[in-house]
This record gives sequence, structure tokens and C-alpha cells, in this order.
Amino acid sequence: MKKILVWETSSSVAGGQKVTLTVMELLKNEYSFCCLIPQEGALSEALKKLDIPYILMGDQTLPSGVKGKQVYFRYAWMSLKSIVKSLSAIRKFRPDILYAPGPASLPWSAICGTLSHRPVVWHLHHIFLDGATVKLLNLLSRCKAVRQIVSVSEFVGKQVTHPKGREKLRVLYNPVDFEHYAQADALQVKDEVEQAFGTKENRDVLLTQVALIRKGKYQETTVSIMEALKRKGIRAKCMLVGDAITEEDRVFKEELLNRIRESGLQQDIYLAGHRNNVQDYMAASDFVLVPSAVEGMSLVALEAMAVGKDVITADGGGVAELFRVANCGTMYPQDASADEIADIIIEAMKTDPTPRVERAMAYCYSLRHKAYREKMLKLFCEQ
Repeated sequence: MKKILVWETSSSVAGGQKVTLTVMELLKNEYSFCCLIPQEGALSEALKKLDIPYILMGDQTLPSGVKGKQVYFRYAWMSLKSIVKSLSAIRKFRPDILYAPGPASLPWSAICGTLSHRPVVWHLHHIFLDGATVKLLNLLSRCKAVRQIVSVSEFVGKQVTHPKGREKLRVLYNPVDFEHYAQADALQVKDEVEQAFGTKENRDVLLTQVALIRKGKYQETTVSIMEALKRKGIRAKCMLVGDAITEEDRVFKEELLNRIRESGLQQDIYLAGHRNNVQDYMAASDFVLVPSAVEGMSLVALEAMAVGKDVITADGGGVAELFRVANCGTMYPQDASADEIADIIIEAMKTDPTPRVERAMAYCYSLRHKAYREKMLKLFCEQ
């Protein structure tokens, strides 16, 4: 059985890590996996359940967004330590393929693959806001060791501009556990929703956003939309499903709570925290919000589509690309104000979402695990 060494640079489980876990679960009968992860956490617990071994690499977190000189020095030192530890893991595990879905690990895998003479597969999930990072990735995409670059959308793939890197690029939309999400049951959370908001008669619309409480997930935009709906006389309620992980996230969460209190929305916005049955919260809502215009490919959007819910997002990024391909969803301009977004939601409330939802579910069926497994199996077999 061939071996694959997997790099993940986050110890939590967000969209990218969920895809990585899915890949390993779908292919664990054909390949033996070992993961390099920063530290114990939600990801290590998930790996234990799958009986996949892992090696702790130490903290690998960096500030999101555009990075300054101090961060570059930190990343350089972190890279040196990670490459040394990774080469040690390669000598011990003796993998046949190096698989890098973690953003910071992309260059490390290219260097380690070159030094250890092993093929490397990159899996791009993110939009890199820092120009220096994009330049580094394009530089290393030319390495012979980097055999395949998988991108979760055309939007993400456009960051690879070097001709040699483009030759290796292929777009593969994220998978969705269609059978699981299509069986979502709103009754499972009915009592909780009614305790938070009262019965359906007390509201005109229920919105839900599922994401880590983090600046890059734009929960503040969701609060602005709720403020606008309230100004327009709409009895809107909103559930924020997810929680803060890092200290930076917790600071943002406190700022968000202050904003909610100042806006008088304490009775209208419910922070549900982390949940393992997010599909049931989606099923209980009228619309699922994905307010970020820089999502590479939102797994939440796919899950909501499989549940059978209309998704509202900005007309940019990987989610908008998905909607155009699947001919579904409700979009608003990226530069739209909260009032303009509220107007679009109000219009969507007046229309029958059934045609959009049916097209979305049909497209999600084509992205189910069985189909994705065959594509990933073929990709690794080619290395």
C-alpha cells in the first residue's frame, strides 16, 4: 500500500481541513496516510477517529491578510524549523507522495519534495491577499517535484500565473456528503430555535451563517444586514453557528457581541456556538448567508445547497463561480451596502426558491463523495 504524507497547518477543523479529512477517509483503503499538524486540537481528535497517525510540528499560525516584514522573518524561521522536522518525518514514514493542502505548507512541501525526490500534490483552497505569498507560490510551482496543483475553483486557480505552474493546474470543486446533508431535519433544533426567537409567527425571515467566528468570515456584515432589515420593518432573526478558536478570534467575537448589543439586536441574533449538526440549523432557516467575497470555494455553501436551502452571497469569489455553474443561489454586488443587500433579501423572500433549490441540489449530487473519490484516486495514481 502506497503512503501519503499530508501537511495541515491548522489544528482546528474548518472547510479546508474538512476536505482533507474527507480525502483521507475516502482513500484510506487504498493509501496509508500520516499527517503533519501543529498541535493537539479538533483536527487531531478527528484523525484519531479515522485511525490516522499524526506528528506534531508546533504552532504554525500567522496573521491573516497582508503581512509585514516582522511576519516575513517569523515565517522564514518557522519554515526552516518545519522543513527540518518534515524531512525527519519523511525519513521515518517513507511516503510515496507528499500532499499539501495547508496554505503555509505549500512551499515547504515543494522544497521537501525536491530534497527527498518525491512527487508533491498541492491542493489550493485559499485566496492569498499578500502579494509576496503569491510570488513565492508561483516561483515554487515551477519545481519538478510539484507534479499536480489542484484548485477548488477557477477563482483560486487564477493565482497560479507562471506558465509551468499553469500546466500542472486542474480545477476540482469540493465534495459534499450529499446523502448526509439532504437528510437534514429542522425538527432536531426546533425547540432551541423557538427558545431563542419564539415561534415562526414572531418572525418574517430566519437567516443563518455557519462559520468560525473570525474576521475573514465577515459576521460583521451579517450584523449590518440585520440592522438594515430592522430599519426596513422586517422582523428578521439570525443564527450564527460557529465559535472563536484563537485569541484573535475571541477578541473579534467580543467586538461582535458589543456591536449586537449596541444595535439592540440581542433578541434577534443568536450565537449558537460550535455544532456538529449544522445541517439541521440550515434546514430550520429560510436563507443561508455566505457574506465573504474572497472565499475560495465555500464548503458551507455546498452543504446548504445539498440541504435544499437558498444561499445568499456576494457576486465574487469561488461561491459566485459555483452559483454560475450550478445556475442557482441569490447574489448581490460585492460593493453593495447593507441596505442594498437587505432589499435583495426582501425581494428573494417574495419569490419561490424551489427552481433555484432544485438546480442546486441536482448539481450537489454530481459532487457527492463517490464521484469525488474516483477523481482523487485517479489523481494520486498518476503520481
